[in-house]
Amino acid sequence: MAWDIPLTVLLVFLITSLLYIRPLRARKHPLPPGPKPDPLIGHLRALPTSNEHLVYTRWGKEFKSDVVSISVLGQSIIVLNSTKAVNELLEKRSNIYSSRAQLPMISDPDLIDWSRITGLLPYGERWRAQRRLTHLSLHKKASQSFWPLVVKQARLALVRIADNPDDFVREIRRMSGSTLLSAVYGYEVTSAHDPLVRVVEKALDHLNEAAVPGNFFVNVMPWIRYIPDWVPGTGWKNTVKEWRKEREKMVDTPFDYTKQQIAEGTAPHSVLKSLLAELNSKIDLGRGYEEQEDRIKWVTGTLFGAGSDTSAATALVFILAMVLNRSAFLKAQAEVDSVIGHERLPEMSDRGSLNYVECVMKEVLRWQPVVPLAIPHAVIEDDEYRGWGIPKGSTV
Repeated sequence: MAWDIPLTVLLVFLITSLLYIRPLRARKHPLPPGPKPDPLIGHLRALPTSNEHLVYTRWGKEFKSDVVSISVLGQSIIVLNSTKAVNELLEKRSNIYSSRAQLPMISDPDLIDWSRITGLLPYGERWRAQRRLTHLSLHKKASQSFWPLVVKQARLALVRIADNPDDFVREIRRMSGSTLLSAVYGYEVTSAHDPLVRVVEKALDHLNEAAVPGNFFVNVMPWIRYIPDWVPGTGWKNTVKEWRKEREKMVDTPFDYTKQQIAEGTAPHSVLKSLLAELNSKIDLGRGYEEQEDRIKWVTGTLFGAGSDTSAATALVFILAMVLNRSAFLKAQAEVDSVIGHERLPEMSDRGSLNYVECVMKEVLRWQPVVPLAIPHAVIEDDEYRGWGIPKGSTV
């Protein structure tokens, strides 16, 4: 009959929801305060789909607590609204708070599958291995080796912005993407319309969109990914297919490009070239070679993806801050003129002499952090904090 399919879906929803929600289970400690939940679905309707950090801040003020909580179909979400709470849980209790929340839209291997990006890995052996590779790539000496690339791309961007100031946003993003592509992969961007830069921009924008729990029901009702594609209301699966292809291009294309350049003997210095050289120096990997290479691929993908978007956003926030605070801009410019003069452009070696400019940059990062929520953590066992219970598996 015509109503068989929707009735079946409804029954599956109700049964699954009851399995997720255990309101009658005795708790030793109450959850932190939060909005009043709806019956059965909890805070599903209250889950923010944009400006989450502003919503969470408002809840903290409303409930007069720097720790608030919501629950969606039995999944607890704990929000930390103070440095004190963050330090006491994520730092002092890092042994149980170092894992990452696994949102199906981005972590499920059958969906977009960003599951191997370093920042989204659950605590474990692979996370430790990729973290070690990241530190190997970002220690002070390694970072300083890429300073000439940063200076070069900044100066090229200044020339382009001087020629076309109305397009400064595009040029800032190009500068950031070019710097990271060159440093991580040895890939030279030659056009503002470089296809790889565009792929990366789209992939990261869609990753950010998919990572908001309220944007896709599959993030709070994982079982709906098993509903056949022909059932009405599953159009989101077409979005998954498109965004997965973007992710594959972003991670695989520059990696394959650098490997080809290495094989031809034309690859310039880059993070990936150094990591692959270290890998190839280990003669006893055997069957583990492909696994190690895959880790390197995702480490470099993480470095590029995470750095490109945030660096561009920080530069644009700095420009906004200078427009809105002319007195600070004039004081910073006066310091640059005094230290550098008018005959040359600043070098990285001048940074230690530009104390006021350094303070301005730190204030920009404090004023408008480009990643106000960072990446959600997950607690791996039941915990108690200030008399509140934080259940195992909670997103923090």
